[in-house]
Amino acid sequence: MKFMIATVAAFAATAAALRLTEPKENAKWDLSQTNTIKWDHVDSDPETFQLVLVNHKTGGEEDMTIADKVKTSDGEYKLTNFVAAPGSTYSIKAFGTEKTNSGQLAESQTFSVSKSGVSTTTTSTATVKPTSSGTPATSSGAAPSQTSNAATALGATFGVAGPLAAVFAMLL
Repeated sequence: MKFMIATVAAFAATAAALRLTEPKENAKWDLSQTNTIKWDHVDSDPETFQLVLVNHKTGGEEDMTIADKVKTSDGEYKLTNFVAAPGSTYSIKAFGTEKTNSGQLAESQTFSVSKSGVSTTTTSTATVKPTSSGTPATSSGAAPSQTSNAATALGATFGVAGPLAAVFAMLL
């Protein structure tokens, strides 16, 4: 009898814990758009948790962290422009990261990813300009890489060494 009461109590506590309610079974997500992950929670759940996108592909799971320290009390998380291969075997998992409430807390139903988000890359550029003293002055900055042109070819071919080689060539 004691075992039965303990089992029922443990089941009741589990049933009332953090539960991912969206995405729904067989939902189709375009990861280049905004998608909403939703959950229900109780007071005994951790204050924050980690969200992970899981691809249950043949040959093993591929885990991709969406966000760390998601506030449980928010009840939802907006996922925008996330990069993942299209497929039909995805789920979202919630993991506790606190000592007293760690491990997998919940998992969503299986859904599909119809389109990936776009990966953003940043490249550095340097500009060499002669000054009145004859010593080259350089300025650099970072900008998103959208197109390729002759100005970026030297940096792409020689990396950081390209602009440095130009500076040294001017000094000789």
